[in-house]
Amino acid sequence: MVRVLAVNNYPGAERFARLERCLRDAGAEVTSTRWDAAASMFDRFDGVVLSGAPDMVSEEATQRKFAAEADAVRDSPVPVLGICFGHQLMAHAFGSAVTRDAENVLRFVRTTVLEDDQLFSALDGDLMLLESRHEVVTALPEGFRLLAKSETSAIAAMKHTTRELYGTQFHPERYTKQNPAGMTVVANFVRLLS
Repeated sequence: MVRVLAVNNYPGAERFARLERCLRDAGAEVTSTRWDAAASMFDRFDGVVLSGAPDMVSEEATQRKFAAEADAVRDSPVPVLGICFGHQLMAHAFGSAVTRDAENVLRFVRTTVLEDDQLFSALDGDLMLLESRHEVVTALPEGFRLLAKSETSAIAAMKHTTRELYGTQFHPERYTKQNPAGMTVVANFVRLLS
């Protein structure tokens, strides 16, 4: 069974529980940890998933608070999936800017897959995925390629060109029966770890 470290960047556990459950449903053996204990644990797992958070990566205080996690994303050879805040933290770790967006988004948005990749295996090119955010990655970090864009995010999904590092601006764990693609995205990430 694939062993995944799920990193809780939220201040509490209730919003994080959905991600844990989704990873388990995808067949992963999940170990959960808080963000402030995660950095030293990355290399013990087959993969790492970084949750969302209410913190703003554009703020220097947040950058300092999550510096060890950002360093671990950049320096560990382990595959990582960064979700929303995790996506933004990954972009910051690789030198890209994250800025407040004029529009705060909390809804399912049409997301277009631009490049064939394992993360979107068995999915159509047009998906409805939930975005819940106040900030966006303004440019692809060096060494990353664009996998998807959405109605509200120019960088809805990205991947490192030589490593299994993925970022998604959307929350795949927050899928519904009407919009189930997010579950497939999580399952595809778990599958690529085996």
